[in-house]
Amino acid sequence: MRQIDTERFYTYWADPQHSWTVRLTLSLCDDIDRDMLQAAVLATQQRYPYYSVRLRKATDADGRENYMLDENPLPWVVVPGRQPAQLLTSESNHHLLAFCCWDNCIAFDFFHALTDGTGGYNVLRTLLYEYCRRRYDSGLKREGVRVAGDVISREELTDPGSMPRPENLNPLPVPPVPRPINLNKDAVVPVNDTAETVCIEIDEQQLMEYVSGEDTSPATLVSLLVARAIARLHDAGTEAVPVTALAINQRPALGVPLASPSLASSLRLSLNGDMQDMPLDMQQTIFRGMVVLQSNADNVATVFWQQRDRMDRLDQIPTVKGRHQAMLGAYEQAQSACTFVMSYVGKARFGAAERYVTHFCTEVWTPYALTIEMSAVGGKFCISWMQHFSTDVYLDALFDEMQRLGLEATISWRRPTLVASIDNYNEMTA
Repeated sequence: MRQIDTERFYTYWADPQHSWTVRLTLSLCDDIDRDMLQAAVLATQQRYPYYSVRLRKATDADGRENYMLDENPLPWVVVPGRQPAQLLTSESNHHLLAFCCWDNCIAFDFFHALTDGTGGYNVLRTLLYEYCRRRYDSGLKREGVRVAGDVISREELTDPGSMPRPENLNPLPVPPVPRPINLNKDAVVPVNDTAETVCIEIDEQQLMEYVSGEDTSPATLVSLLVARAIARLHDAGTEAVPVTALAINQRPALGVPLASPSLASSLRLSLNGDMQDMPLDMQQTIFRGMVVLQSNADNVATVFWQQRDRMDRLDQIPTVKGRHQAMLGAYEQAQSACTFVMSYVGKARFGAAERYVTHFCTEVWTPYALTIEMSAVGGKFCISWMQHFSTDVYLDALFDEMQRLGLEATISWRRPTLVASIDNYNEMTA
């Protein structure tokens, strides 16, 4: 049993209405063999013992409550059908993750307090390898994939929050962020309570040819194009501007590249009024500069330890239920801190098994009117556009921006966003 440290942020924040869960969905070239998938899930579980846990509440000698992760020997659940199991309940064997399968699709659902996209990709790579070597090729190469029987390195088990705080951090000064356009309140169309996922595909070679010739990157470029689209739809005379919250992986900057906990943070990229009048190439350079500046190792480490300090102060509240109540106000604060969220974990790197993948999609629970998740699989970028808007006015504006650059984007499907719910664990007894 270990006490939750770095994962406290999402653990204190989430509840059944705000699940903070992630769904990674793979589409393969054939219908799924459930028996083979069950065997692949079992093999995958053996590789990640630190994700085979259940959430418990414990009281220390001073009467202060804390969340703990305890070993959970029960098997990971595979649900037949699209509807996910409720996590942290008997439906998921009280695990913080579960799987679904239907037709030619496999979905991996997990609680963001367990890990983030980087950790989720690791699990999915193992699962895909284990399934495809059973389904298609017993001699499938495993380069770059973690499998059962590996020696699990100490680095995988390291929580940077438990390490000594580094001395002499010298973060580079970051200009203040202007007031963001709040799409939850100020969108040009009505905002719905429920979210829709629109899955967009762009040829990987086409996009990479563009970014390789410009001072930009895939995530930075898409962030800028979305920001330009939003700026065109909003009054240029207002002080509020499009501000992207661009998710980053903190592991490299913290010196723990293999660590398993949830270690995602975000940068702020603002398209201010002066920039909106600049040529696109200059905007790209400025956006890229913002990314380089804020992702400096000392800047990332400073943000990490500032967040840890905030959680330490929150821990002065003696009960976990009280801490959850204190975090509820963070939703409105989060919505007003950026215009939309952009996340790109990177190329999926599914290795030899990638040839059997036809599509990949990431969906997340989100409090924002617009969240974008991007991945690169099988020669194409898959962009999940998760919106609460009643019409496609923002999406159409993004497509216009892409067409101006000669980028051909297509919608492969759209449907209501579907992610797992969680148990009301804040009510559990010690």
